[in-house]
Amino acid sequence: QDYFTDENRVLKKDPQQDYHLEYAMENSTHTILAFSRELHTCDTNDKSITESTVRVIWAYHHKDMGEAGQNYHGSNRGTKSLRLLNPEREEVLSASLPYFDLTNKDVPVPDKDTTYWCQMFKIPVQHEKHHVTKVEPLIQKGHENLVHHILLYQCSSNLNDSVLDYGHECYHPNMPDSFLTCETVIFAWAIGGE
Repeated sequence: QDYFTDENRVLKKDPQQDYHLEYAMENSTHTILAFSRELHTCDTNDKSITESTVRVIWAYHHKDMGEAGQNYHGSNRGTKSLRLLNPEREEVLSASLPYFDLTNKDVPVPDKDTTYWCQMFKIPVQHEKHHVTKVEPLIQKGHENLVHHILLYQCSSNLNDSVLDYGHECYHPNMPDSFLTCETVIFAWAIGGE
């Protein structure tokens, strides 16, 4: 059934049932539900499904929902950032095209909720006009859950190469002034994107 929550996280049955069960299967280890819904339901209790990254929240209980309503899920819950609409794209890039990687080295991850890390890079000099056709994240295996988003800025071209030697925690009182010259975002990536 189609339910929604209010600002107090109380689960309520939606008077406009927009979700339709397509398939259901259960065995001794798995329960599988496949359902469909219009992308835009015109229901104020439903979020529109767009090409943006969305936060999917899931929860389950080992017993079916009774007449009294849903059972509390306890610790059987979680979230995941996904792009529900991710159309297949033909890969048109040739393996022979030139590319370069911008990678941080030995970044310390402190035991706190959020850390912003800044690092300056000098991209390879091009002697003729080039076009960027693809940018993608390069995250060390096993560290995917540590990286929430990446922003690539354009910085002043008048900086000395000595600022390239090390990274620094962003917005820290000791952050070098050269980092303040980076004001134009040229690429952004977040969890769920490519």
